Amino acid sequence: MNDPRAASPDYAGLKTRALLVSVFTIGTCGLIYELLASTIASYLLGDSVTQFSTIIGVYLFSMGVGSYLSRYFRRDLITSFIEVQILVGVIGGLSSPVLFFAFAEIDAFRVVLYGWVTATGVLVGLEIPFLIRILEDQFPLRDLVS
Repeated sequence: MNDPRAASPDYAGLKTRALLVSVFTIGTCGLIYELLASTIASYLLGDSVTQFSTIIGVYLFSMGVGSYLSRYFRRDLITSFIEVQILVGVIGGLSSPVLFFAFAEIDAFRVVLYGWVTATGVLVGLEIPFLIRILEDQFPLRDLVS
């Protein structure tokens, strides 16, 4: 009679699960891309503590910027969400070759490095606000945020 499962909404919908799995996967990839950029920077520039600290700081700041910028996306959120997911995969996947090439060929390597990390962080920062806005009609806000 007082079964707590009866009062909770059904989160087992296939589309919702696919959406959440994709966010988890791309979020994990974003973390890997951040650590990869930090590792490459420490290999190429030395001083691993400074490189990891600045890359992680720029990445987290960029995620906040991405979260802020999400307010300007008002139409067709699902398409925008998918485009952001694809861009995170492409930009993150190309980070190693691009950074190694930039170090060998470009004098302003740090600009490329921090620009690349910023782009990745902004895109990852867009994901959670998009997800919350896409699912806000299906679930209470307290369930979405937790």
